[in-house]
Amino acid sequence: MSKIMVALIDIENEQGYLEYQNIVLPMFLEMGIEVLAVDDSPKAIEGETREQRMVVIKFESDEAFYNWYDSPEYKKILPIRLANSKGEVHLLDEQNLNF
Repeated sequence: MSKIMVALIDIENEQGYLEYQNIVLPMFLEMGIEVLAVDDSPKAIEGETREQRMVVIKFESDEAFYNWYDSPEYKKILPIRLANSKGEVHLLDEQNLNF
């Protein structure tokens, strides 16, 4: 089953976060990971709009997510993200509803 990662990120240091972004985006391309959306100004339809980056990424499986997240390459850059931002990362099951 495919997995959808949703991240809500408060970027605290834009220059530092840019270093992370410039490494992780090519990593996604190399690994065939599909970035569905990145938005620094998502519009809230219900509730209050937060000043956070929202990222939505599709992984082919649970295993594919953890192959990326637990990889030595990602472990090397994760501290850059953590030092320059705060946020939440959620992993969801993609549902194929047949009506």
